[in-house]
Amino acid sequence: MKRKILAVLLVLAVMFSMGAAKKDDEIKRMGIFISNFTELGMLDFDLEEEGSDEILHLGDPYNMGELIKFGIGHNIINNKKLIQKCTRKNCEFGSSTIAKESVAASVRKYFDLPVKHQKVMGDIPQVDYDGKLYHFDKRNWANDTVYYADVQHVDKGKDFVTMEGELYELENPKHRPATFVAKAKPYKYNNKNTWAILSLSVEWQE
Repeated sequence: MKRKILAVLLVLAVMFSMGAAKKDDEIKRMGIFISNFTELGMLDFDLEEEGSDEILHLGDPYNMGELIKFGIGHNIINNKKLIQKCTRKNCEFGSSTIAKESVAASVRKYFDLPVKHQKVMGDIPQVDYDGKLYHFDKRNWANDTVYYADVQHVDKGKDFVTMEGELYELENPKHRPATFVAKAKPYKYNNKNTWAILSLSVEWQE
């Protein structure tokens, strides 16, 4: 009898351990997911068309350029092989290019939104578009301080997941100057379970 009880307890312990490991892995993946935005300095936004002037509304067609800049910046950091040298005579917008399909794929993966391909003028970084490629200077995406996300609390609702935690500096992980709240919807991208961001808000503590 004691052996049977011990066997049952062992099975339960293994199951609990596997469940805890799975949960820890999911939280880690959530942190990586949110960090794809924070590492580019995208800290306060939603997908609405309008609302408070304090955050960026990516549902507004006027802000399509911000999605394009995300698609470029994400690949500069995470998919360097997709960045090619400009072959124009002067390369007035910078020495780097990326295919429009790569930009659209990144935006679809993280926002579940389509891209209306266009030039992005005005504030730096500026981006030119020739119908196939985006032309840019990748140095304009470099941030003095890069922040990553540490997800510490998760609340799963019916239609979306709320993730809360702290931002920390890449070069100094103990320095955590801000907290964040992110909302995302679960969905599949390339047949893999992931999330698409709905909103992200950051509150600075210092």
